[in-house]
Amino acid sequence: SSNTLDWLAANVADNEAALRERAPAVRRLVWGDEAHTAALLAEFASPFDLVVGAELLYDPDQYPALLRALDAFVAGGTLALLGFTHRHEGERRFFEGAAAAGFRTATQWREG
Repeated sequence: SSNTLDWLAANVADNEAALRERAPAVRRLVWGDEAHTAALLAEFASPFDLVVGAELLYDPDQYPALLRALDAFVAGGTLALLGFTHRHEGERRFFEGAAAAGFRTATQWREG
C-alpha cells in the first residue's frame, strides 16, 4: 500500500547518513505489468544488490507473477529478502516454484 511505501521511504531518509552513497531506492512494483517492470529496470543502470519484499505470499494464485517479477530484478549476486506471515501451507508452493525457477531459497521461521 502507499502507506507502507511512505513509511519505508521515510525510514530510508532517516537513515541516509548511515547508508551514505548506498542509499536504497523505494519503489512500488506492480507484478505482471511488463511495462511497469521495464520502466523500473530502465530507471536503474546497474543490477540490484538487494530486493526486499514484505507480506507477499498471502495469495497463492499470485505466486507465478511474483516469481516473474523476482526473476526480472534478481541477478546473479542479488539477495532477495521476503518477509511474510505464515498463513497457510500453500506458501511451501511458492518456495518450491522458486527452487524450480533456479532460485536458491532458505526459510527461517520466527515465532511470535
